[in-house]
Amino acid sequence: MSSLQKKKIVVLGLDGATWKLLDPLMKRGYMPTLASLVKKGTRATLKSTYPAMTAPSWTTCVTGKNPGHHGVFDFMLPTDSLSRMKFATGKDIVDKTLYEMLHEHGYTPILINLPGSYPPRLKDAITITSLLTQGDEWIFPATLKDEFEGFKKYRLTPDESLRLKERKEYYIEDLLKHLDEQMACVQWLFNNKPWDFFFYLFSHTDWISHLAYTELIEDFDESSLRIFKKIDEYFAWFMQHIPTDAHLIILSDHGFASYKKVFYFNKWLEQQGYLVTNDAGDQMKGAATRRAKEAAKIQSKQKKLRVGKAAFDLLARFPLLERGVKWVYHAVVKKYLPIHVSVSVGIDFSKTKVCFPKGSYITNAYINKAWVYSDGIVSHEEYPQLIQELIVKINSIRDTEGKSIVKHVYTREEVYGENVPDKAPDLFFELADYWFVGQFHSGQLFGHEIHNKHDADGIFLCVGSEFQQNTKIDHLDMQDITPLILHLSGLDVPKSCDGHVPFEVFAEGAESARRLVRFSQETKSTEKDRIQSVIQSLKMKK
Repeated sequence: MSSLQKKKIVVLGLDGATWKLLDPLMKRGYMPTLASLVKKGTRATLKSTYPAMTAPSWTTCVTGKNPGHHGVFDFMLPTDSLSRMKFATGKDIVDKTLYEMLHEHGYTPILINLPGSYPPRLKDAITITSLLTQGDEWIFPATLKDEFEGFKKYRLTPDESLRLKERKEYYIEDLLKHLDEQMACVQWLFNNKPWDFFFYLFSHTDWISHLAYTELIEDFDESSLRIFKKIDEYFAWFMQHIPTDAHLIILSDHGFASYKKVFYFNKWLEQQGYLVTNDAGDQMKGAATRRAKEAAKIQSKQKKLRVGKAAFDLLARFPLLERGVKWVYHAVVKKYLPIHVSVSVGIDFSKTKVCFPKGSYITNAYINKAWVYSDGIVSHEEYPQLIQELIVKINSIRDTEGKSIVKHVYTREEVYGENVPDKAPDLFFELADYWFVGQFHSGQLFGHEIHNKHDADGIFLCVGSEFQQNTKIDHLDMQDITPLILHLSGLDVPKSCDGHVPFEVFAEGAESARRLVRFSQETKSTEKDRIQSVIQSLKMKK
C-alpha cells in the first residue's frame, strides 16, 4: 500500500451519454447540477472502444486494456462455431480489474450495475450486478435484502414488454420508477456502508437514447428529457452527500448518433458469394442475460408466426410488396397484436466465409477461420488475401448518390495491436452515414430507417482537489481510466495497460501531477505488447 493518504473516489457512469446532447441540455437549463460540475472540473470527449458498446467498453474502463487484450470484445462471444454464440460474463475478463487492484491495497469498493461484474470477482465486497447477469441472484451479499427493504424490489431492467411494444410514454414512466427504485438502494449504500471506491452506472440514459435520441437531439422531446432532469437531481444529491475530500469522475462508455440510412451488410455478403443462408436460425449457447430472459418470457405468451427463407426470397423479388408487409408489421402487428414473428433465416456456416453472426455488434465482421471454428472454411493461406479483398470491396461500395458507406475499414491488428485472440472480430468499420444491419429482412441493400445507435464519442468529467477547474481538454481514451485512478490513488500502474495516465487533467501543483507514475513489473514480452498497442491507438486517433 502506498504511504499516500487513501483517497475516496466516486465514479458515476452515464451509459451512452454524449456532449452532443448534454451541452444543449445544460445550455437550456435542463441539467443545472451537471453544468455547475463542468465549471468545477475538467471535461473531455472520452473515446470508446472498437466496437463502441457497453460490454467491451466498461471492461476496458476497469482493466486499462483494449478488448483484444482483456477478452470481452462483444456482448456475445463465439464458441467453437460462429453459429453458437455465448453471452459474455465476468469470467471472460482475462485480466485483474481496477477494483480488484484497489481491494488488494486496502480499498473497500462498492459496485452497482457495472457490466461484467457477474459473477462477482470479490467475495467480500458489495456488488449489485448488471443487466448482463445470468441467473436469479444479483445482490451480493444477499443479506442486504434483510437490511434494507428496497433491495427486495430492486430490478435490473425496466419492463421489457413496454419497450418491445413501443409504448413510449408508459416505458418512460417505468424508466423513472426503475431509476428511483435503484437510487433508493444506491443512496442507502452510499450513506450506510463503508467505501473508498464507489461505482454506480445510470443505464437509463442509454435506454432512453436507443428509443428517442433523434427526438432528443432534434426536438428536445419533453417526455424523454424527464430522464435527464431526474438524473441531474440525483447528481445534486451526490454533491450534497459526497465527502468533501472525495474525487468524482463522471463518464460514459460510448456516445450516440442518429442514423437515418441503413446498409444490409450480410445481404451484400450473400450477393457477393461470401455468405450462404438456410432455413435454420443461429444458436445461442449458455444462460441468457436477465434482459434476454424477460424478452423471452413476453414472447412465450404470444402466438408464433414463423417466416422462413422462402418468404423473404419472394419479398425480395417484389419491393413494393416488401414495403407493404413491413409497414403492416411495424404499424399494427408489433404494437397491437399478441403475435411474435420468428425469423428463421440463418447462416449456413459450412459454406460461409464472412458474416455478422447473430448477436454480434454491427460494426465488426468475423472471418469463418478453419483453424479456429469447427465448421470454418477459410484457410490460413486464404485469410490474408480475403482480408485485403474485403477491405477494397467495402471501401468501394457507393450508395445511389455516389457516397461511401464507411469512413474506414480496420483490421484487428490495426485496432488491437499484436497477440489478439483468434476469436476476436477480424474487421472493424468506422461508419459514415449508414448504419450496418445484419438481418436478411430486405431484398435491397440500402434502406431508410431511423436507428438510434452508438458512436465512439463518450463523455469524461472529473471534479476534486487534484483536478483542474473549468478546463476542457481534447479527448481521453477509455483505456486511460484505470491508469488515472490507480495513479490518483498512489498505486502502481500495470505495464500491460494499453492506456496511460492523463496528466493534463491534474491541477498545477497537485500531488498527483508532481508524482511520477510507478509501473508494476512485468515481462519484456508483455511490455512489448503494451507499446505496440499504444502505437496502434495513437494511429487510430489521427
